[in-house]
Amino acid sequence: MLKVIIAIDNDILYNSLSQIALQSKEKIEVTKESPDKLHSIICKNKRENLIILDSFTSVTFCLNILKNLNINKQNVIILVIDSNSMSNIYNSKFHFPRNSNYDSSLIDIVKLVSDSLKVSLELEQNIDQILWKIGLTSYTKGTTYIKDAILLSYNNRRLLLETRMLIKHVATKNNIENDKVVRSDMDRALNNAIDLINTDTIYNIFGDDYDGRKISLRYFIDLCIRFLEKQRYSCIKN
Repeated sequence: MLKVIIAIDNDILYNSLSQIALQSKEKIEVTKESPDKLHSIICKNKRENLIILDSFTSVTFCLNILKNLNINKQNVIILVIDSNSMSNIYNSKFHFPRNSNYDSSLIDIVKLVSDSLKVSLELEQNIDQILWKIGLTSYTKGTTYIKDAILLSYNNRRLLLETRMLIKHVATKNNIENDKVVRSDMDRALNNAIDLINTDTIYNIFGDDYDGRKISLRYFIDLCIRFLEKQRYSCIKN
C-alpha cells in the first residue's frame, strides 16, 4: 500500500487527499502526523522509498527524481511537510540509485498529491489576504480561530448552518476545552476590525455578495466562502 503522510496542519489537504484515496483504484493510505514527529518519520523509514513534498517543491523536480528511483510503489511513503521544516530534511542524507524503470502510476499519484497541496496552499493564501484587507492581524488568537473556522466551513458547509458546532470544532482543533473563550476571541477580533474600516472597503472585497447588513461572525465566514468559491471557479475557467 502506498502511504501519504501529511505532517502539516492543513485539514483541507487531508480531506481532499482522503477523497482521492477513496476514489483511486490504487491502494492509498492517507494519515496525519504532528510536525514534531517529522524527524522520527524520516529516521524509521527507508530513505530511498521516501518522497518529500513541500510548498517550494515543484512537480517537475519530483518527477525527475522519480525517474531515477529504484522503488516499488507498494513501499513508497509520500511525506507532505511545511517548507519551514526543510531544515530537518537537509540534515539527512538521501541516496537516489539510478534506474530507468519507474512506475507511471506512482507519478500520477505524486501529481495528485502535489496538485492538492498547491490548491490547499492557494486557498490559505486567499484567506490570509481577505483577513489582512479586513484588518485582522495574523498574530492574534481571534484571527487564528476565524481562519480555522473558514477552512472548516469551506470543507464542510453544514458547519456553517450550526455556528455553535463550528466553534466547538475550532476549539477542538486548537486543544481548548472552553469553546466560549474561542467564540469570545473570534467576536472581539472581528468586531474590532470591522469598526475600523468603512463600508466601501467591505464592498471592494466581497462585491455584490455583501448586502450592506451588519457583519456577524457567521455572515463574515459565509462571505469568505463565497469569495473563495468565485476564486476557484475563476481559476478553472482560466
